[in-house]
Amino acid sequence: MLNSQDKVFNEIRNEHFSNVFGFLSQKARNLQTAYDKRRGMDIQQMKMFVSEELKGLKQEHRLLSLHISASESIMKKKTKQDFQELLKTEHCLLEGFEIRECISFIEEHINRQVSMIESLRLLCLLSVTENGLLPKDFRSLKAQYLQSYGAEHLLTFSNLRQLGLLVEQQPGETLTVMESKVGKLVNDRTAGKLTDAFSSLAKKSNFRALSRKLNLVPKSDEEYDLRIPRDMAYIFSGAYIPLSCKLIEQVLERDGWTGLEEVTRLINGHEFAVTGGGGADLKPKSDAQRIILVMFLGGCTFSEISALRFLGKERGYTFIVVTTAITNSSRLLEALLDNRV
Repeated sequence: MLNSQDKVFNEIRNEHFSNVFGFLSQKARNLQTAYDKRRGMDIQQMKMFVSEELKGLKQEHRLLSLHISASESIMKKKTKQDFQELLKTEHCLLEGFEIRECISFIEEHINRQVSMIESLRLLCLLSVTENGLLPKDFRSLKAQYLQSYGAEHLLTFSNLRQLGLLVEQQPGETLTVMESKVGKLVNDRTAGKLTDAFSSLAKKSNFRALSRKLNLVPKSDEEYDLRIPRDMAYIFSGAYIPLSCKLIEQVLERDGWTGLEEVTRLINGHEFAVTGGGGADLKPKSDAQRIILVMFLGGCTFSEISALRFLGKERGYTFIVVTTAITNSSRLLEALLDNRV
């Protein structure tokens, strides 16, 4: 079990992965220095060393070996070309760039049968960030997925549609009249590209609006220094701040939901009510009151917890996270594949 009783894990659990190897390397050097103290000891000193320090050093050595091996295993996957291309595609989808290239990558991913779960994750990310898939893309990608992984996944698509994770854009969301005019003026291939462009402009993406309003995808001309994180985006290499964590940050800054009405509308949230004097009770008046209870219904990820810990460290809060499960998108999709959801 990985928890704070593991002293090594306690120090690296909220670090970006790129910083972990450096930390473990320094830890190994410190451990070796501690072992080297045995040289030149007399009998009494050796007795003290064995009774007081040796057991702790052996425990630390065991934990260090465990985490170095785990990091090596992660690094093997992280450095594969497929993983780097997957990461690039996810970042492009979040930022709304090169959508056609992203769809081509997803098609290749499906047809090569790289990973059933990862393909679904990409399809869901495309749908959420683009406010649904264009009808022709939805039909094409769905057909390719079913051909690659089996017709039984029709139910998976039905489950994802009911949850709103993978949907087809509704008629009327695209500029059909303009598309038809464009089609008469240029050849089919060019018309297809222009149609996609006009469709992207025509539809309203809640994710894009939320991203702009809350700055979920930080913009900066400077390279993000992961050794010195400047915001919660460090958990995703500076590319994205989880929506849940950004909402919590905004509520704490504003002492309530005042000024966030448009945001709650975009996320289709239910009405929020704050008891007390207009939300004033949310503002901490002393160290004893700087404890924030965050409850996730449906589960949260370790990334979100790490982001909240960073926010707490920066703003002087202690977050207590209550959740129905520690989860990730892969586990949700596995449940959908098994038709448990």
